[in-house]
Amino acid sequence: MVMTKIDKVKELVIKEVKSLSEMYEDSVFDLTEFNETVNKTDDLGKLEDYVTDYLYSEEILEKEYEVGEFWMYIYKEVAGLN
Repeated sequence: MVMTKIDKVKELVIKEVKSLSEMYEDSVFDLTEFNETVNKTDDLGKLEDYVTDYLYSEEILEKEYEVGEFWMYIYKEVAGLN
């Protein structure tokens, strides 16, 4: 089965958010709902909005440039530029 662009984005987003959340030793993030929402979202714009809101609301990333760098990394990886 060939993965679509949105599937690649979702897979990488879940992996990277898990990795980022693990950097906070004193915080426990339950990513179950996050992963379910990401997996069932097929609109890239809605996915970006949801993930960005999640990163800010859980204070995983706090600054606008950090979120921008997160998305730049995701899209470069999906495009095979990294």
